[in-house]
Amino acid sequence: MADLKEEALNSSHDFYGLLGIASSAQESEIRRAYRKTALKYHPDKVGNDQAALDKFHLLSIAYEVLSDQDVRQLYDNARRAREEKKERDAAYEGRRRALKEELERRERAGVAGFKRKREEAQEEEAFQRELKRLAADGARRRKEREEMLRKEAQEEQDREQREDAEKAEVADTLAAPAPVNEASAPSESDRTCKLRWLPSTNITTSDLEARFQRFGKIQDVVISPRPKKVKIDGEKHRKEYMTALIIFENIVAASMAVREASRLAIEDTDQADWGIFHGIDWASGKEPEGLPKPPASNGSSTSKEKAAYNRWLFTKGLEKAQPALKGKPSFGSFKKKPE
Repeated sequence: MADLKEEALNSSHDFYGLLGIASSAQESEIRRAYRKTALKYHPDKVGNDQAALDKFHLLSIAYEVLSDQDVRQLYDNARRAREEKKERDAAYEGRRRALKEELERRERAGVAGFKRKREEAQEEEAFQRELKRLAADGARRRKEREEMLRKEAQEEQDREQREDAEKAEVADTLAAPAPVNEASAPSESDRTCKLRWLPSTNITTSDLEARFQRFGKIQDVVISPRPKKVKIDGEKHRKEYMTALIIFENIVAASMAVREASRLAIEDTDQADWGIFHGIDWASGKEPEGLPKPPASNGSSTSKEKAAYNRWLFTKGLEKAQPALKGKPSFGSFKKKPE
């Protein structure tokens, strides 16, 4: 890769011209042109013709540079810089030639004397000033272009190194999860979420299992035997709601249920009509201790945060849940009753 970038930045050859294609050619056109042109100069065909062998080698370099999008971009930038320099040199040469022809024309016209000498001196001075200005401007532009190309190459190299380091870090983290400690396995309340709905909505245990099993395996579902009046923020009177507890087999599923079911209930865009549920939360009323925040959905999380969350998911997935209570759990078995 380093050799190709060196060729792209410093080669004076027109790789597009060698392949007989436009600078806007697609990958398929580049590949087709290379195969067609390379056949004419292939070592098996040209024998010991050194010029043809050199041409074949140059065609191979051109194909490799133009086939890699990142290297091709570097080459296009360098090629554009060379063309701009060529145009500046041509403009300078044209200006110099015009001034020279003007001086010769006036000399042939016989303009002489002090006034003529003064004018010539002024013109020469102006020419030298313009020459210095063009030289300084060209040097400045060339330096800016070289610095830009150097920064682009360095940024590309840094990006590749960062990506490699992040991949290695995530792989190492996932390959060596922390040992499972059964004593620290989550309690039943840490694996339980609560929710409520209006009594007019007919919801059964089977309905809840069918909806919430998308988040993970369910250990048990308990529905309150009768509606309970609940005070809702912003409303004057209490409302009656049916209440349920959903106990998952591990804390990962419970965490997904609390987070994602709450989002679905608010957005209410799912065909399963999640908007009928209210107050989806942890059974204890608060998030279990040590529960890490999931990576941000907008991609702002760092690789370390993602690796830590993936490791936590992997470790908690291996932990055994505490033995289930004998019989169905009741609402009173949790520290804080759901609303």
